[in-house]
Amino acid sequence: MTRALQNLTDEALILSARSGDDPAVTELVTRYLPMIRRRASRYYLPGMDAEDVVQEGLIGLLKAIRLYDGRQSAFPVFASVCVGSTMATAAKAALSQKSLPLRDYSSLDELAGSSTERLVSPEDEIIIAEQMEELYGKIHALLSSFEQQALTLYLSGHSYSEISQLLRTSPKAVDNALQRVRRKLRSV
Repeated sequence: MTRALQNLTDEALILSARSGDDPAVTELVTRYLPMIRRRASRYYLPGMDAEDVVQEGLIGLLKAIRLYDGRQSAFPVFASVCVGSTMATAAKAALSQKSLPLRDYSSLDELAGSSTERLVSPEDEIIIAEQMEELYGKIHALLSSFEQQALTLYLSGHSYSEISQLLRTSPKAVDNALQRVRRKLRSV
């Protein structure tokens, strides 16, 4: 049965998975787990270990399986966008002010056995967070919607051709948008 699943296309596995075929879901996860792990390795999130980020990526893959309809793009591109989006949302939540107490949590065992000092004080973390929020506000004000989308996809690790497919435009338009972004961000 496993060998037969390995020979199926992503689209065929998606149809099987949607009808409740757990081995089809397992096969899709097996195919896309290396991509998820590569994407997860780009994130360092205080309060979340690497496996937490991988779990967020798996949630993104499951969303992709549920939402894919074949009209947007090829499934690998769609899955990559869903995985990156879910990871980015988790990163944003982990770095938000609301999660400050959870980010800085340390177990008593860790504190008893740890001799390392904090590199950044809680006050500095708050200042950095405020500065980042201000910077994001400036970026949002400076960039057009298209430029913001192109930048987000580029920072998620997509190539110019992938971005052009996702945004349904030419690679040259993506290149021009990212050049404008670079020019505008130098002024910030």
